Amino acid sequence: MIRYAYFILVLFLLAGCSSDSTEAPVALTVEEKATVESYATQLVNSFNGHDHALVRSSWSNDAFRKRVKDLNKTQRSVFAHIFEKEVKDAIKYTNLLLINNLNKQNGIASLTQSQHFNGFSEITIFMVFEDSYSFIKYRVELIEGKPFLCDLYDFKENTWYSESIKNAINLNSRYDAFSAERRNTNLALRSSDEALKRGDAYGALDFLYEIPQTHWVGNGLSLNRLGLAAELSDTIYAQVLETEFAYNQSLYLKYLYYLAFDDSTNLNQVYTDVKNLTGASDGLDSLIVRGSFWQ
Repeated sequence: MIRYAYFILVLFLLAGCSSDSTEAPVALTVEEKATVESYATQLVNSFNGHDHALVRSSWSNDAFRKRVKDLNKTQRSVFAHIFEKEVKDAIKYTNLLLINNLNKQNGIASLTQSQHFNGFSEITIFMVFEDSYSFIKYRVELIEGKPFLCDLYDFKENTWYSESIKNAINLNSRYDAFSAERRNTNLALRSSDEALKRGDAYGALDFLYEIPQTHWVGNGLSLNRLGLAAELSDTIYAQVLETEFAYNQSLYLKYLYYLAFDDSTNLNQVYTDVKNLTGASDGLDSLIVRGSFWQ
């Protein structure tokens, strides 16, 4: 999902505030919480049954669009265009990919956490594979009494998808097509892609470091660099990981760094943080013992 999310950011870079007044959300009733929890169980069952129907029918594009807030009129117009052209398909792709990966890798999904807030809920799904695991969190809202998915949270990216889109739009506004930062970013990205097409992974990696730091946004760029480095050699991977960790100490980068450099004390703290965030305490313990990898 990270690679696809970063592609969306690149699209904003290469492409050439209003807010709606709403009533304050109220706490969910006992019956509404039960409805969400029943839906969450059905969703997990559909994941394990490799059935796309429920995630397709219960995703609300309208509710997601409302999550991309605090945009001015011009930004809102850009978002409307990009949403129809790319974003809604990226969301669909991400949701279906989660199920397809479970199918292809003989994985099992389980519900580890349901949290209820004023006007919405959040459900966390834990996916376990033969030698790895991953998480996804959805925001669920009741629309006319029926549960709908309206956003997804990537624990590796440490952000809601709606927030990543808003950040990309804001970055696109801050550095317009005539700015040196944006021109240099576009040039570096194109050069990296061309190097990859030639089979030059070293060159592709080097070009990614020519992107100005103004555009080092989120974990996507770090993970793309690390992915290229891992294909080259363990030594290069370690060097790139040290470079990325020096400026990006997000939870997932901490995990990769402490795991690679065998820092058990700090790695155990990362695992504690992951358990607290995901509610996957019992299941995660056994995977840690087995040496499973957070993918």
